[in-house]
Amino acid sequence: MSTFLLVVFFAWLIVAALEGWIPNVLIGIDCTASAMCGGKPGETLSGRAGSAYLEHKLTGRIFCPIIDVVMHLVGEYPHWRGHCVAAIHGDELRAKAVLVQRV
Repeated sequence: MSTFLLVVFFAWLIVAALEGWIPNVLIGIDCTASAMCGGKPGETLSGRAGSAYLEHKLTGRIFCPIIDVVMHLVGEYPHWRGHCVAAIHGDELRAKAVLVQRV
């Protein structure tokens, strides 16, 4: 019985570590790709597309609907529209969280 509990405990530790690690790494890759394409530090591709969309730029009108649909299909956003515009807020929240941790 104690071996079973030990296995369950270690499995729980691994899952807890991966749940926090994987999303952070994916956001890091996203921000790196955005920076390589000329974006601001800490800005995701979705946030850039959302900003361009709100500014009525051609890049926003092209990439925002595509990213919105893809994010809906993979289950990351509940609606067909709005992920990119909502991502702007997420980028701002992450930037504020970093600043709070530095103080």
